[in-house]
Amino acid sequence: MSTTPENNAREVEGSWRDLFNREYLPRLVTLALALWLHASNSMLTATTMPSAIEEIGGLELISWTFALYLAGSISAAASISLLVARQGLKKTMIYAAFVFTAGCAVVATAPNMPVLLVGRVLQGLGGGGLIALVYVCQDRFFPNHLVPKTIAFLSSVWMLSSFSGPVIGGAFATVGEWRLAYWAFAAQGLLLVPAVHFLLGGSESEVDVSSEGIPIIRLLLLSAAILLVSLSGSYYHPVGSPILIGLGCLALFLFVFRDVSATRSRMLPSQVTDLSHAIGSGILATFLLSISIMSFLVYGPLILIELYGLSPLQAGLVILVETISWGSAAILFSGTRAEAEPRLIKAGCACALVGLAAIAIFLPRVSLLGVVLAVIVLNGGFGMMWGFIIKRVIGAAPAAEKDRTSSLLPITQQTGFAIGAALSGLIANSLGIDQQASAGQIKDIAFWLFAGFLPIAAIGNVFAWRFVSPDTAR
Repeated sequence: MSTTPENNAREVEGSWRDLFNREYLPRLVTLALALWLHASNSMLTATTMPSAIEEIGGLELISWTFALYLAGSISAAASISLLVARQGLKKTMIYAAFVFTAGCAVVATAPNMPVLLVGRVLQGLGGGGLIALVYVCQDRFFPNHLVPKTIAFLSSVWMLSSFSGPVIGGAFATVGEWRLAYWAFAAQGLLLVPAVHFLLGGSESEVDVSSEGIPIIRLLLLSAAILLVSLSGSYYHPVGSPILIGLGCLALFLFVFRDVSATRSRMLPSQVTDLSHAIGSGILATFLLSISIMSFLVYGPLILIELYGLSPLQAGLVILVETISWGSAAILFSGTRAEAEPRLIKAGCACALVGLAAIAIFLPRVSLLGVVLAVIVLNGGFGMMWGFIIKRVIGAAPAAEKDRTSSLLPITQQTGFAIGAALSGLIANSLGIDQQASAGQIKDIAFWLFAGFLPIAAIGNVFAWRFVSPDTAR
């Protein structure tokens, strides 16, 4: 995008009215529906699987309902730029919607757990494709000065979706109709198809169709990385779990190394491993910070119930504070002027570090107010900077790398979340978390679940500062 004075003025003057006009609103609603389908279904199994297991069995496989969804989601997101190059944006999004819908239908009709897991893989492939396409679309169909507000709006949708998924699943399961929850989302997946036609009508001519193939080996390496890491937390063993995490990280490294070395069918931008470039430093900062914030989502409710005596509903409301803080901060700071963005990114990263340290201090001390304030600081920090990180990372990409860079952002975030969740399980289980754990043990676990991630968050801060440095290549 040009940096003429006229464009700079537009960047300063971008407003919510500009975003919610006749041109952009239909696109925004369509992207919100695609995001909703992915975010709400990622956690839908949390409240539907107990009823499903009661009907079809398969308790020993329950951890795979999330792991396989995540593996499919990240693998699909990684290959989206290639699929868009081959099929065009509209067709790819329609295919993703159909795959997601098929997955919902398979889960809704599953006679046993193995079939249900096949459906979860399909849901993950479709949902991961949709979320990656949301990032590609927001770059293609919204001007750069509206990106922070676009991301703020979509962050709010994500907030609503991630909270609503378990609630919707629980409502259907409570009345004995857990399968209807998946039929309901299958119908919404089909609804996305005509919406995409409306969103992308007439834009297909902008796409240069490519004949590059899909790199199966690299996708298998990426899927193996996610599955190995997820497995390490699902079935804890003092020796086996660290080995699985190590193997998962090795598979992830090999995926990145093979992709950046490839002469064709690359899924990642060429600058992803260049830490002197804004893309490399920005992606690494995002990855490290995403790892560091997962402990509270994974173990926060359990600790609040066991140590604080809260009910599951009360603990859930504290988790809701997380998502509200993120979305509210994204909206509140979305109007920040371009010249203030580096300071806001630095402040947001610092808030994430301070919030993490504060949770490590307050959670073992049974200070609910302190914990809530710390959670607000941690997730508010992420919300205030996330839209600007996306804007600046995509803005630093050459035109030929835009789609790869756009789809890389959700891959980075979700992979970081998966590794963070696995490391949280490793810490908690190594310290003896179980139903017989004493209050003293739980306090120790509560401290190390967050203090243990402070070095990772600190390194993330270093690369975030490097990301916004004037000396970093763009």
